[in-house]
Amino acid sequence: MTISNSQLSRRAFLGGGTVLAAFGALALAGCATPAAPGAGAGGASAGAATAAKTINFYGNSLGEEALKSAWQGILDGFSKKEGVKVAPVIYPYDQAATQLALTGRSGNLMGVGQSGGWQVLTPMNVLADLTDLAKGLGIPQGVLDSYTMDGKLLVLPLTAAGIGIITNGEIAKSVGIKSGMTVEQFATALEKIKKQDKSLIPYAAVTKNPDLKDSVPWMWGFGSDVVTDDLKCTLGDAESVEAVTWYKSLQDQGLTQTNVARSDARILFASGRAALYDDAPLASTFVKTNGAAQNIIDNIGAISRPTAGGKDSFNRAWGSGVFATAGEGELTSRDFILYAATNVEAATALYENSAVAPAAKSVADKIPALAADKFQGAFRTEVSEHARGAAWDRVAVTAQIDAAIGAGVATILAGQVEAQAGLNALKKEVQGLLDSNA
Repeated sequence: MTISNSQLSRRAFLGGGTVLAAFGALALAGCATPAAPGAGAGGASAGAATAAKTINFYGNSLGEEALKSAWQGILDGFSKKEGVKVAPVIYPYDQAATQLALTGRSGNLMGVGQSGGWQVLTPMNVLADLTDLAKGLGIPQGVLDSYTMDGKLLVLPLTAAGIGIITNGEIAKSVGIKSGMTVEQFATALEKIKKQDKSLIPYAAVTKNPDLKDSVPWMWGFGSDVVTDDLKCTLGDAESVEAVTWYKSLQDQGLTQTNVARSDARILFASGRAALYDDAPLASTFVKTNGAAQNIIDNIGAISRPTAGGKDSFNRAWGSGVFATAGEGELTSRDFILYAATNVEAATALYENSAVAPAAKSVADKIPALAADKFQGAFRTEVSEHARGAAWDRVAVTAQIDAAIGAGVATILAGQVEAQAGLNALKKEVQGLLDSNA
């Protein structure tokens, strides 16, 4: 599994879990738009679910070199099995929201789509409820929650992981870094790394936008909701202030480094200049494409995120899935989604092309190569099982909120404002974005 960063970025993988481009289509999708005829996830105009001889498949992966063959295999396999046609509708990832919004408003959206941009469709009531398809698959509930609105699962995850702490196993073992640590124990271990080698960055945490949304799972680990399920921002509460103050203290002590983006952290880790950093399960691929020494490749690991005061450990959910339009063709679309999620041959092909485990534990456990993958095994246990979607992942202003949080935390790390004042101001900004989406 040799995949370059250009072939398989987080943005490109399976259509992505969150659109990172600006949602210019919101002006189209966010207004009072009637549901398309015969469509709706419980909407007033929802028609009865029907089968179809042809459904569309909306997404970007068939246009991505690294994933095209695996996805084409899924389309071909389902078509042969069910005797139906799956017609690709391919668009670049960064156009997902715009294309889905335009097609949704036209009333012509029908079939299955990859999850990049799915949020723009929720005001149109065109998505089918897939709750029953997830039963028994072993997908982490925290991930399912991020795709659930009004009790309806609108996207079935095909991958369900998180952004977790990646370790240089040799160094981590030497200072006692492991899962289940408190933030105090974690900081003490980082200090030991610094004492052992002053040229080494103990933790190449993200300290630069646009990736400073990475501060969110630390706030969760201190007990702050950040945004509640009913979309009320809690930034500025005691827990978020304590978390950001602690995060800044690591930087002030030289345990992290200023001005580090995710791409920088990958290079620092692979080159042996950093002992830990945060990443998706593709980290095992990135160490190779960034030229890591064999001892780093062989000993790459993952730990659960340290927490404060016995709180639960969380990682921001990372992954993607597929949705189905309701009404016309819904039965066929649901069959396609179940095939994509549970067919072991299809899941194996995606794993071999992406180095990422399927969301369904019941399927992932049947892939021999995955069972032999030491890093992916650790990542699934220590990171993916603690994955949690942010409440704002379900709304169309996801990208704007992530950007706002990153920018706000950046001013605190830069010493331009104290944590309390900075988070108070950020709360107003985030709540304004949430309210504008209502």
